[in-house]
Amino acid sequence: MSLPTDFFAEFPSVSKEQWLERIAKDLKGKPLEDLYWHLNPELAVDPFGHADDQPVPPAPLHTETHTWEINEDIAPATAAEANRQALEALAFGAESVHFQLATPDTTGQMESMLDRIYLEYIGLHFSGNGVEAAPAAVLAALHSIAIGQGVPPENLRGSLAYDPAAGQLPDWRYLSELLQYARETFPGFRCITVDGRPEYRGTAGVADELAAVLRRGAQYLAGGTAHGLSAEQVAAQMQFSLLVGHSYFVEIAKLRAFKLLWLNVLKAWGVQPAYPVLDVRFAPGSYTDDLYTNMIRATTMAMSAVLGGADRLTVLPYDAGREQQARYPRPFGRRIARNVQHLLKLESGFGAIADPAAGSFYIEKLTAQLAEAAWEKAFFLSTKVTSQAEQT
Repeated sequence: MSLPTDFFAEFPSVSKEQWLERIAKDLKGKPLEDLYWHLNPELAVDPFGHADDQPVPPAPLHTETHTWEINEDIAPATAAEANRQALEALAFGAESVHFQLATPDTTGQMESMLDRIYLEYIGLHFSGNGVEAAPAAVLAALHSIAIGQGVPPENLRGSLAYDPAAGQLPDWRYLSELLQYARETFPGFRCITVDGRPEYRGTAGVADELAAVLRRGAQYLAGGTAHGLSAEQVAAQMQFSLLVGHSYFVEIAKLRAFKLLWLNVLKAWGVQPAYPVLDVRFAPGSYTDDLYTNMIRATTMAMSAVLGGADRLTVLPYDAGREQQARYPRPFGRRIARNVQHLLKLESGFGAIADPAAGSFYIEKLTAQLAEAAWEKAFFLSTKVTSQAEQT
């Protein structure tokens, strides 16, 4: 028995007008607007989406399967303890590890942290005072360690949590030299992380959050091009760190909207469009004192991140910040956090679909709303972007 190629041919199409008539009848005089979700006074989400709203369906963000990297943060500790935890994480399925370097004297720390780790098979990510004070020293130490292991530095991939524009006026000359060195020696590393975590304001401030991160990203393009680099070279060295909360659909739409917004920024600078690399984490206030509720939230929040298009995801242990309340040792919480991602990737097939949220009228419409609101707030982020926005 052959199956039909068009499963919807059996069902008559129903126009938006027909649906609205039915909804009005079911509401018994109550206006549909009463069901709108007001994220803030400026942004209301229509609960009803229909194909008639989008005569030309938006193209999927990705046409090929888009997977993500399962990351684990290594808790600040002695270098030896950090190495032990990293080896445990990698042995049980983490695909990348994120170390915090406490001081600018990074060589000794990194040698101990990376002991017995096969550098070219995983993602290596670094943050902390050591990175903020001397990112070039971190790369130099990593270069020495890689050579000592017989690993070509160009085979390594990872990032530095370096975001000098978030504070005082950056030393653009130093930054341009850092990017040039990394481009030649560590082409798989991204040395600028636009940290959107301080901009997180929950559901109500999602458009402001996106606009602020866009402005900082464009600031790096402007500063880099003013100091001898092309916009394309700067963009290739950037990634963005964003938070997701437990507002399931908004977080999916937020990540998708940011991808589209960044394409617009690159287009304005004449750079070949490429989606931004998104390092996604959980918002600090998203967990509660009910630890088992946190396990469920971790799953739905991870789903939001993956469906939104995260490139790297860090799931917090269910007892994060509440370790004294847990009945089980800390390795158990880290294991459950990893397993959340394993379930999504290996058993649920989330990594086998190009853009799972594509075609959902509700999410597509919400994505467009957030993108338009954020773009309007960020119009002044640079002369180039403003000019491009006015043309469109």
